Amino acid sequence: MNRDGNTISFWQSTTNVNQHQTAKANNPQHYDTIIVGAGITGVTLAKELQNRGQKCLIIEKANVGFGTTGGTTAHINNFFDSSYDEIISDFGEYGAKTLASAAKQTIKYIQSNIRKYHISCEYNECSSFVFSAEEKQNDMLEKMFDAHQLVGIDTVKVHSIPFTLPFENAIEIKGQAQFHPLRYINKLIKEFEREGGVILTATQVTDFENKDGKVKIFVNEDDYYTADNLVWATHIPPGNNRFSILLSPYRSYAVTAKLGNPVSHMAQAADLYDPYHYVRYHKSDDDYFIIVGGYDHMTGDEDDTEKHFADLLSYVDKNFKYRNITAKWSSQYYVPADGLAYIGQMPGERNIYISTGYNGNGMTFGSMASLIIPELMEGKITPLSNLLDPGRIKPIASARNVLTEVFNASAHFVKDKFSAEKIKDLDTIVAGEGRIIKHDGDTIAAYRDQKCELHLLSPVCPHTGCNVVWNPSEVTWDCPCHGSRFDIDGTLLNGPAMSDLKKID
Repeated sequence: MNRDGNTISFWQSTTNVNQHQTAKANNPQHYDTIIVGAGITGVTLAKELQNRGQKCLIIEKANVGFGTTGGTTAHINNFFDSSYDEIISDFGEYGAKTLASAAKQTIKYIQSNIRKYHISCEYNECSSFVFSAEEKQNDMLEKMFDAHQLVGIDTVKVHSIPFTLPFENAIEIKGQAQFHPLRYINKLIKEFEREGGVILTATQVTDFENKDGKVKIFVNEDDYYTADNLVWATHIPPGNNRFSILLSPYRSYAVTAKLGNPVSHMAQAADLYDPYHYVRYHKSDDDYFIIVGGYDHMTGDEDDTEKHFADLLSYVDKNFKYRNITAKWSSQYYVPADGLAYIGQMPGERNIYISTGYNGNGMTFGSMASLIIPELMEGKITPLSNLLDPGRIKPIASARNVLTEVFNASAHFVKDKFSAEKIKDLDTIVAGEGRIIKHDGDTIAAYRDQKCELHLLSPVCPHTGCNVVWNPSEVTWDCPCHGSRFDIDGTLLNGPAMSDLKKID
């Protein structure tokens, strides 16, 4: 299967499935709900809505699991990147308890799907260990522990952890889980299609309109489909809307190393650095692996992305014994302004829904969307849907991050317009190199492939007009303003842009 970049994740390398290639869905057939995106959110939600009697269509521009679901490290946690002490401070004790209860319910929901559909996806239940790596992190860990006691997350202090990592203090958070995400969603898709659901792959949504309570989705320029409801399960809703400044795009790096000996039990761990390192064990067939991630940065803010892989591999070499590296990859996620995901109705729209801003907790929030959106479609408002309402306003929690995002996007918009290198001869671009250049008065995103052929594009992202930057690890053009990404021919890989980069002859 393909993913939105050049690196191959562990899940891709261990997945062998026939991709779903439905050519057409009897245009203009009408559906109860159209879901755009076939990752953990879109697939899980489509199956849940189908179970509730809805006729659903999934539209995916590439293949199932093409986006971040194919590049996750697949932790399923009942705690989040925003710690519960921070959530209590920003959303109150009741809000934190509501989220903690929903997180535990979400893990049970995933378990029930695995049992119901007999999904073989290397699912394991385990504990997660969070530790202070240096003395100044001890207070942060203590606040996290106290908050877990308050909201009911089963957490104890421990004196050892099942990883060869040095630490000051540590806590064990029980009731976590992990799995093989592509095997999970591919089996759900099979069940969805078996019961009459329709999925369109290799189908790009180019536009949409919402009139008189009906949504019309235009795809591949010519075709369209209609529905009563639309769900953007695209990691960030497309177009230029409030979420362009409420969400900050980041990239995270991961490697998988094969272990020489079995481990006694599955486990996860993370330190309290910013950005933090995270690790977990994984068992596939009779082999044991360790998955290690970290060295995150804002999308488009790093020219030398290979250095992040080098730093991560150095961290692995320093702390773990292993046989060989079996995969290394990077993936994208979005940090929400006030720390929590936005799941529910798009502000100002009665029948359009979104699920976005997962931070590093995509498997949990992506599954939790199926506990929220179907209820909203049935007219049921719950404490959880109120907490994660996309229309919420939390000025104290959001202000600093919103201002940072606006400043970052504005700085790139100005700086990158003047940072192109002037060259007279395109032959100075060597094979495998991508650069933003000025040539004959034009600013060009230029890449020369391994066959020495040039690929020339306009560098202007069609979302809000920022210039893209080159990502040598993924061999992509990434927009530093809002995270849109494109391949060497300008084809859109990730939104919020809805169209490709323009080609230059």
